[in-house]
Amino acid sequence: MVTSAVGGWARVRKIGALTRCARRGTSSPEGRGVNAGREDYRAGLRGGVGSDKALSMGKKDPGADAGVAGKRGRHIYAVGALFIGLPALIWIVAAIFVARSLKYPAFLYLGNGQDVFGVHVPGFKRGSVTDVAAAIGVEPERFDAGTVEDDAGRHRAVTVVGWYFPGARREVVVILPAAGASEDQLIPYIKFLHAAGYTVVANYSSNNPEFGISWGLLKRKFGLATARALKEDGFEKIAVLGISEGAAGAIMAQAEQPVFTAIVADSSYANLAQLLMRSPSIARLNPAFANTVLWEARWWMGRAINKVSPVADAAKLRNCPILVIQNRGDKITPPEDGKAILYAAGVNSEIWIAPSDGHGDAIYEAPADYAARVVKFLNTSFGIEAPAAAPKGR
Repeated sequence: MVTSAVGGWARVRKIGALTRCARRGTSSPEGRGVNAGREDYRAGLRGGVGSDKALSMGKKDPGADAGVAGKRGRHIYAVGALFIGLPALIWIVAAIFVARSLKYPAFLYLGNGQDVFGVHVPGFKRGSVTDVAAAIGVEPERFDAGTVEDDAGRHRAVTVVGWYFPGARREVVVILPAAGASEDQLIPYIKFLHAAGYTVVANYSSNNPEFGISWGLLKRKFGLATARALKEDGFEKIAVLGISEGAAGAIMAQAEQPVFTAIVADSSYANLAQLLMRSPSIARLNPAFANTVLWEARWWMGRAINKVSPVADAAKLRNCPILVIQNRGDKITPPEDGKAILYAAGVNSEIWIAPSDGHGDAIYEAPADYAARVVKFLNTSFGIEAPAAAPKGR
């Protein structure tokens, strides 16, 4: 019993000693075991001498630092890409919208929907062939020349339709109208050409807000299709009179395939890129942005804009005579454009600078002079000397 009591008391004293050592942090093996990690870690933080374990607990992981630096670098690159990429994206999208406006210009939606203007140009309305027949005094026949494919956009098939006015002669004049021209706009041209004895085929303009314009590229196909259909009907001498984009189309058509005996080009541009750069909507833009617009416009037109060049095509007319008509004060297609086409075409070309400040309106500004000059040029080109014979049908 005494031994048991002594042993119990010893165990009690040992437990008390261990408890006091743990509280004071003494060097007792048991106390040391309790506080060793804590003291060594504190010593390592103070820069004192401690165990390797304590020092390792106080050091930073180099791999962790590298990971943080890598994330920071990627964030910087992402921000930089955003600052560069967002303006570039806005630039490209804005250029697409401006380029689209070249295919669908405002004048197709506003006013009379055609691009001929001047002091004496009447207020056209969308008429009908009945109005033309009443004005000319001849009931025309519908002239179908098949279909052609538009090079731009959805490559839609376009029907080539015109109105056939049989004349006293077998010499034919095909009219390629200005963009968006109404039936009424064709009346003054048909009137003086038919009065001179020519058979006339007036093409209908397919330009409208839904399909836009192609600056002569589609009219070029209209001219070629109409000339081929006329040749199939037995007509040999065929001239073409084009106004504005119709004039550009006439020159491009003849350069592609020599189907015409003569060309009257009224208010054609020389080069499409130069024409568009002169327009107020493009001229006021930043030059670099304007060049981006013209580059993107090729997707709307089906061809690179700077490659659409009647002045370059005029050099391919060979022996086809051309009468260039340009207005004195035309800001869209200035006299310099007409002179460039004249010089490119060579010896079989002549030019008349009409007394007008409008565009494509020479026939309204000086109708008698216009008709006399055109008829004289066509008669010479056709080799006509004898008076007109009685009208013949197709």
